[in-house]
Amino acid sequence: AFPDPKTKTRFYGVKTLNADKIALDFKNIADEVLAHLRTDTNTTLTVRIEIEASNHPGFDENKIRTVSENARTLKFDQSGFEEN
Repeated sequence: AFPDPKTKTRFYGVKTLNADKIALDFKNIADEVLAHLRTDTNTTLTVRIEIEASNHPGFDENKIRTVSENARTLKFDQSGFEEN
């Protein structure tokens, strides 16, 4: 049976985390939103993290190497540095 057209079957949310409190913001999202969505076995949950960083003088080679290697090790779907 198909759900009634008025039945809500999808949730989405986008939030910019406070750069000074990333871990706390993420923990609050996990506790207050994700935990509630995960309780129902019919729910398929996908969580994506999008990171954007700008450095106007430019990132130094050590930072580029470290962040690139860590992103690769952590199996990011996409990552890279760009020229402006």
